[in-house]
Amino acid sequence: MVTIRTTADELLAEARSQSGTVRSVSLSSLGGKTGGASAGRRPTVGGGRQVELRTSDEIEAIRAAALVARGAIDAALRSAVIGAQPETLAAIVAGVVAAARAESALQVLPFDAVDGGDRPFPAACCVAVNERLIHAVPTDRPLQDGDVVTVDAAVRLGGWCADVADCVVVGRGEARSVSMVQGCREMMEVAVSMIAPGVRWSRVASAMQAIAQVRSLGIVTKYAGHGVGRSLHEAPVAPCGLDEAFLERGDFTLLPDMVLSIEPTVVARPDGLQTVDGRGFALGCELIADADGWTMCTRSGQPGCSVERTVLVTRSGCEVLDEEPTVVSAAVLGRRGAVPAVSN
Repeated sequence: MVTIRTTADELLAEARSQSGTVRSVSLSSLGGKTGGASAGRRPTVGGGRQVELRTSDEIEAIRAAALVARGAIDAALRSAVIGAQPETLAAIVAGVVAAARAESALQVLPFDAVDGGDRPFPAACCVAVNERLIHAVPTDRPLQDGDVVTVDAAVRLGGWCADVADCVVVGRGEARSVSMVQGCREMMEVAVSMIAPGVRWSRVASAMQAIAQVRSLGIVTKYAGHGVGRSLHEAPVAPCGLDEAFLERGDFTLLPDMVLSIEPTVVARPDGLQTVDGRGFALGCELIADADGWTMCTRSGQPGCSVERTVLVTRSGCEVLDEEPTVVSAAVLGRRGAVPAVSN
């Protein structure tokens, strides 16, 4: 294990000197406070206190898994047209993943159900439609004009995991839904542009939150981005908005060779409805459990969406591992997301 000191310069010097070796750092060394996880307990989403810094071989293994996930999602979303069933989109993901000799991490790793139990997810991916937003089990209800669809695929390949999601508006859609999808993409775009060694995650989260506020988007605060690697959900937690608990106990400094899944998840809100409180913390959108025991829906009934990328903190910035070419600028990411709707 690397002993990490407290200043940004020392953090970076330590990380660079250890390049090419297996190493990990504690969140307390990164500026966060150590938490109260019980010894021996399996970490939940983003849980645990050791943040892994990846070797070049490990990064390439995670990239391979991420590219499989990206290919599967792109194939599924091309079929997200009026009349298509979410179950069909999940079957497309399953086929692409199997053809790559990979696995759905949701089906081969323990996954947290609504009831708190750990068991495999009942599909190859999550397919969220409108208010069915988090851990959404694919249904057989045909898609309709204006539906907002998010496909979230977690892939394991050669023992390494990646987590990727993307969203579209089916058909023409309402202007508000198109704006929501574009706003979510903008949140990802600004995160990618800001990620660099020495940057505190709270700065990145604050910038994403500011975009959500301008767009009148509510932020889902109960679920967040996270580290990813051997396990699907690793430390640290990487939220897309600010809250008091994160600032006190979870904030961390980005270091070279960290691999994170960044996941802004938002819900449409009427213009003018406040999305942050008086202290500048995100007002989290309330979710309720569906009867299927997995899906979390927006209590308001308003549609939501998410975008997720598996990214690497490099020596000079950020690399999106689920994109080709391997070095992707914020401008390129923005061009990719410029068309938020699917034509039928």
